[in-house]
Amino acid sequence: MSENSLSTGLHKLRENRMFTRHTLLQTACLVGLITLVHGGCTITVDPNDLGDGTSSGAEGKITIRIVNTTGHTLDPQIYLSSEPVDLDQLFTGSLKYTNYGVGLQGLIAKYTTDDFEIDCDQARVIGTLGGSFGGGDDDNDLNNPDGSGTQRVLTQELVYFCGDRITFTFRESAGSFTTTFDIDP
Repeated sequence: MSENSLSTGLHKLRENRMFTRHTLLQTACLVGLITLVHGGCTITVDPNDLGDGTSSGAEGKITIRIVNTTGHTLDPQIYLSSEPVDLDQLFTGSLKYTNYGVGLQGLIAKYTTDDFEIDCDQARVIGTLGGSFGGGDDDNDLNNPDGSGTQRVLTQELVYFCGDRITFTFRESAGSFTTTFDIDP
């Protein structure tokens, strides 16, 4: 098999979207491994190894990490949909996900983080209204919040893929609140 035909084959796989990034990585590693074995080398590859001792997430799952860098109790306002929806359909009470955080109520204490995993087919669309940051004398009152962050909506296979880790970070700076996200494949 020539290098050009191998390159064309991988390009076609990518165009057809029949395979995920993970499958493409495994295919590329296999081709490299076959090439090296013919040269007399022995190599062991763990496809989930990120090089830092962590893995990219369980097969068939998406890991979501919520980071509260503020001195306020946080309701991150996470919403999940198993099918494509518009904003009005996504941000409804029936799609709000709360099975994490303090008492599994979807609340994050001051200066803390929480992680949870969800099935890929449960999270075709993931969104946050930006989070509600507790107010009052002790910054815990979510009925009278001090503010909210930035609304974010992410869609599977456009912004993230099955197996990815999504980190939502909630911050306060000079009295305003922001919400950012990072994707780790």
